[in-house]
Amino acid sequence: MSPISRRQLLSGSPVTAYVGPCPPGASATTIADACSGCGRCVEQCPTGIIRMAGDLPCLDFSHGECTFCGACAQACPEPVFLAERVFRLPHVATISNDCFAQRRIACQSCGEACPEQAIRFRPRIGGPFVPELDAERCTGCGACLGICPADAISFQARTVEATDV
Repeated sequence: MSPISRRQLLSGSPVTAYVGPCPPGASATTIADACSGCGRCVEQCPTGIIRMAGDLPCLDFSHGECTFCGACAQACPEPVFLAERVFRLPHVATISNDCFAQRRIACQSCGEACPEQAIRFRPRIGGPFVPELDAERCTGCGACLGICPADAISFQARTVEATDV
């Protein structure tokens, strides 16, 4: 059984599973606990990638990319977003073997679309260049996701490396 927020309890709203990914500066917890479902973030998003799923906002990169403009956070009347502006999402792109270049078909769409140049192409003898993703440079903006003709790009949560204390 999933936990129910105070807002859901008092309003009699059913518990809905969050489908994510979250807009920049928000988390699944803050959205579930504080989002009223007003949709102002959807209206204010200049790239149109925020959509409502079960009365909660999530990102849909099939329509574009996140520019980290902060319009969603500014439009939100609830304490859903962090106070400081965010320039990186908590996920990183991954490229599967379904990539055209991996299947020896020339394609560099994702690399051309990436505003951070996190996807570069390594030459390969006897075939098209092969994509390599620099996870440190990837902001998770989604520019590569919607443009990929092979649907070979997905996201995975960033891993936090253990540090010596």
